[in-house]
Amino acid sequence: MKNIKKIILVIMVLIIIAGLIMIYMKGFNYSLLYSKAQRMNIYMTQDFNINEIEEIANEVLGENNTEVQLGNTFGTVASIISKEITEEQQNNIIQKVNEKYGIEINKDSDIVLTTIPQANAFDLISRYILPLLITTIIVLVYYVIRFRRQGVVKCIVLPALRLILISAFYISVIALTRLPINEFFAICGILIYFITIMFNTVKLSKQ
Repeated sequence: MKNIKKIILVIMVLIIIAGLIMIYMKGFNYSLLYSKAQRMNIYMTQDFNINEIEEIANEVLGENNTEVQLGNTFGTVASIISKEITEEQQNNIIQKVNEKYGIEINKDSDIVLTTIPQANAFDLISRYILPLLITTIIVLVYYVIRFRRQGVVKCIVLPALRLILISAFYISVIALTRLPINEFFAICGILIYFITIMFNTVKLSKQ
């Protein structure tokens, strides 16, 4: 059993090292909404169907590289996001929207093109660091009070190392598998954190 644990630990450490190398060499793979992209806002002069705008954008830009959403709460702006929107593609979108709705969109006054900077994975989780750190300290203090007879190593050192190891392993797997960083990145990380806390508590209770 101990040999199996050692093998698993070695594998996890190797994956973490490989993940760190991948992050250093290539960084993370960000989803469209979190990567460097361009946003084309179309200020519509009449009511429109966002699904129809999406069809036009997918036709011109490609379905896998495009995100279409309402650009404001009033429903007067169609926002098209893509890795790159060339001048020709802008003109094609405008032409197709004009034909679809029988309007005349002015490129100079009705179109706003902006560049979205690439997000940082650590910025996405930075607001959770302090609450999780406080939670970790509280949990470790609880371990010391309840399981003090098991010693400092089992109550503090090992649980803290598990949290660090599992967190690093999760980030490394994301980097190596090239899974896109999106809105679920932080949520999954927090879920894994609390599962690890529960595992530590159960393990200490059984010893």
